[in-house]
Amino acid sequence: MAKGKYWQVIAKPIKEPRPRLGLAISKKVYRLAVDRNRFKRIARETFRLGQQHLDNWGFVVMVRKSKPVRGPVLSAELLDLFKKVTKI
Repeated sequence: MAKGKYWQVIAKPIKEPRPRLGLAISKKVYRLAVDRNRFKRIARETFRLGQQHLDNWGFVVMVRKSKPVRGPVLSAELLDLFKKVTKI
């Protein structure tokens, strides 16, 4: 498990040849659907772009409450957390 300022990532090795992504973004953290969907879009796109380096891992990504920030900042942190959590 790895935590950042905006994300929390849990990873587990899986038997499938492709990595998998699960998202958990609650209404308690972000009330508006537009905010939750924004985080989902950013997480999916970051996962898609870094997928070739994340073989045989299953990820659950959760959002932490924070002030509004730009997408590239969120993507960069999430990619760093993916790398950190896959180093055993």
